[in-house]
Amino acid sequence: MDLTHLDSLLLELTDSERAYHAGARYDWNDAFSWDHQQGIGEKHIHKIGDPTQALHQEGMPEGLSIVRNSRFNPVPEHVHDYVEISYVYRGHAPQVVNGEQLTLAQNEVLLLDAACPHAVGELGEHDLMLSIVISRPMLRRSLEQSLSSASAVSQFLLNALNDETDHRGHVHFRTGNSRRVRRYMQEMLCELLEPTTASPQIVSRLFELLLVELMQSYEAALLQTGAPALPSAQVAAAMSYIERHACDCTLNDLARHLHLSPNYTSALLKRQTGRTFMQLVQESRLTRAAALLDTGATAEAAAREVGYANMSFFYKKFAERYGCTPAAYRRRLPR
Repeated sequence: MDLTHLDSLLLELTDSERAYHAGARYDWNDAFSWDHQQGIGEKHIHKIGDPTQALHQEGMPEGLSIVRNSRFNPVPEHVHDYVEISYVYRGHAPQVVNGEQLTLAQNEVLLLDAACPHAVGELGEHDLMLSIVISRPMLRRSLEQSLSSASAVSQFLLNALNDETDHRGHVHFRTGNSRRVRRYMQEMLCELLEPTTASPQIVSRLFELLLVELMQSYEAALLQTGAPALPSAQVAAAMSYIERHACDCTLNDLARHLHLSPNYTSALLKRQTGRTFMQLVQESRLTRAAALLDTGATAEAAAREVGYANMSFFYKKFAERYGCTPAAYRRRLPR
């Protein structure tokens, strides 16, 4: 299928869209799961979508489906029993996500965890939004294949697989200029509209590539424009990890521990603490060395214990931190 044909198929109005355009309104009572309300704070938000049906689609891998959102038909606030990725193929799509208004522009992506309340505003004739519906097993398989090195996005996806979380998170990917996002989506749609026996495998690989591109785009935006700081719990976890492993801690080790990429970890630690990863490691090593000196250890023993092989370097860093040599630091102690 060529892309011109794909565009024309997507733009073609369905019978229901013609009815909505003429003034008809869909009765959302038919779609709500009235017996399965999702408690969000003091509100009760209804679920939409039956996962036993939504996650099965010809030409798609098991646990993944793609649907085009109806135009002229706003969708009220709701949640799902599955993870959803919204993608604007053309135009724009107004949304309310967890009580906040946002607008997805063309080629942008919104990743919604299962219990994230969201509503979709009315789409115009030239606004095309697609939704990728994903089961947790499918998401886990794709994560293992594409994001095993961990990243900011993989942390969100891992959270989506964790039954102990409340699943109300979302990520807005400002990928308007990403040629890969658009190409991967177009290729998946071609497989959907003209399925072959190989389509499920092809779509699985394309979806994995899409996750990789989202990861890279998101982290590039964070590092370039300034990101929200790491949550306080993650900062505390990072500092605790560095303290426990200061003698042999690497940035890659810390990033894996936090389920973030090394670049993302480094940039956000700098932004949050004002110090680089290596500065934090050096401070932790020197603090531990000083504590050992306090107990009577020699400078050589303290240096070896905290991971310094070069004594000259240890003396230099210790003097910068404490304003004296290790020997002078020991001599100040009462005998």
